[in-house]
Amino acid sequence: MNIEEYPFTGTIVRTTVDGLGDITEATIYDGKMDVSLNTAIVGSTAQTSNYIVSMPFDKADYLILKKNDVITVEMYGDIVSLTINNYIPSQLGGLTVYASRGDW
Repeated sequence: MNIEEYPFTGTIVRTTVDGLGDITEATIYDGKMDVSLNTAIVGSTAQTSNYIVSMPFDKADYLILKKNDVITVEMYGDIVSLTINNYIPSQLGGLTVYASRGDW
């Protein structure tokens, strides 16, 4: 078994609506990440749970995330949708994102 720091691949998409009501989606990030559950599992599913997403971070390419940006990540064949609540960069080269489970 090969253990990686960022074993999953995902994207972060920002949706904006202009003054005319036109919806635009922009991919903010597309690359490696790791996801871990941060709250207890209720029953057999992690409903409305909080997650921690870890991603590589390079200060030269500072990534500006916003609340409600959507993370879509593939984990072992499942596609999970998460909504960003907050984030914090690390001096050690990582970005920690706090997110909530989106659509099932």
